[in-house]
Amino acid sequence: MSNNTNSGIAQNFPSWAIAILIILFIVGLIIGCWGFLSGFKLKRKDNTTSSFVVWNKLFKDKKAVKAGQKFETNKGVFALTFANVDKKDFFLPIYIFKSEDFEKDSNEIILKIVEGKFEIINEYMSENSKTINDMFFVLLENDPTDDKKEEWIKLINSKSRGFNT
Repeated sequence: MSNNTNSGIAQNFPSWAIAILIILFIVGLIIGCWGFLSGFKLKRKDNTTSSFVVWNKLFKDKKAVKAGQKFETNKGVFALTFANVDKKDFFLPIYIFKSEDFEKDSNEIILKIVEGKFEIINEYMSENSKTINDMFFVLLENDPTDDKKEEWIKLINSKSRGFNT
């Protein structure tokens, strides 16, 4: 009686179907193990959107001044950012803007922040214990065009990862 039960299962599946199932099982096991093990070897990609690259490559040779100070040129594309940020963070505390009169526009931005009217920056400052003294400006381009501004916003990805919403 037990002989019929065991042989009944083997008779329902042809031998070629069992062979295909065994091969698919082994292939699936190999792919699963490879995927599991490669997860341990993932490294952060060094691309232009990683915070480390933005700070150390894109801003490295750019002139920067503290809030309230002036650049030699008064017009261009500028970035407002903060000192002592975590360079491994996904979020980039950067606001990119163009200006024909940097002194006037930077003072307006600072005033807006002090009055609590620049919501995203105010929120960042309160969450990270930042003050106006931690803020500085970076001169990105001497040419204050919308194209240059958009080029920097896209390069740094500050619309989705920064203050340019």
